[in-house]
Amino acid sequence: MRAWRIRAYGGPEVMALEETPVPRPGPGQLLVRVRAASVNPIDWKMRRGLLAGVLPLAFPRTLGRDCAGEVAALGEGVTEFAPGTMVAGVADPRTDGTHAEFALLPAAQAAPVPAGLDPIAAASLCVAGLSAYIALAEVAQVGAGQRVLVHAGAGGVGSLAIQIGRHLGAEVLATASAANREYCIGLGAARVIDYRREDFVAAAAPCDVVLDTLGGETHVRSLQVLRPGGLLVALNTAPIPAGPRREDVRVVMAQVQPTRARLARIFQWAAAGVLRAQVGRTFAFEDAPQAHGASEAGHARGKLVITVPGAGWR
Repeated sequence: MRAWRIRAYGGPEVMALEETPVPRPGPGQLLVRVRAASVNPIDWKMRRGLLAGVLPLAFPRTLGRDCAGEVAALGEGVTEFAPGTMVAGVADPRTDGTHAEFALLPAAQAAPVPAGLDPIAAASLCVAGLSAYIALAEVAQVGAGQRVLVHAGAGGVGSLAIQIGRHLGAEVLATASAANREYCIGLGAARVIDYRREDFVAAAAPCDVVLDTLGGETHVRSLQVLRPGGLLVALNTAPIPAGPRREDVRVVMAQVQPTRARLARIFQWAAAGVLRAQVGRTFAFEDAPQAHGASEAGHARGKLVITVPGAGWR
């Protein structure tokens, strides 16, 4: 099979499309014939070595964290799936990833893809969907009558978070560029704050919840948006500078742990039309480095997804 692998840390230029044996599923694993795989910020951060302190890579390493495709083989102890079933899920970040023609997924981190949801949409909903769902539905427990600010509302996580927050009954505000204003409103945002021209603190306060996908100074300033007793939920953000903190609000770093039940809920929402997958661009498998570069450049609308042609056993 072919896989996008790296043999050293670096930019997209270190990625090489290599022939490598099809992996064999171990206990509790699925071998998936990949049809689509998304590109997430964690992919290029791992490639750059920015996460080497917590996720050191053994080279060579196949990149990619999530995918959708058919089950090709089952590991020992896996009884919940059958060969040929369309599934989507998240690979273990400590092992080879999903930017390949075949990938291994822990069975506990995969779920069947419902009828009517195509592989590209399903792949786009895994890491990003889990991030938005866990942050808002589980950590913040957002509900009716609350006011929620979502940073980077047009991004992969933000575009899903707007929809989830609105579905849970909240009034959702979002930061985005002027070019993405109508896009975010179409997703359900009650107001879109142009972060280049407006002070989001003055425009959004007071909020019950802030979803911080950016970190840095945005994180520090977001504390000012919260009403007393409010909650700031952070997702794998950039380094947070030292600064004054508030004792009357909470700050929680969401732990994005894939489970079959969580993925199934997200896929069911998508199949029912409650949640619309937001695929900004698709890339051919051979153009995966370009997809990585686009993700690393930032400001992409929605998700970036790599499509994989029919893979054979080679």
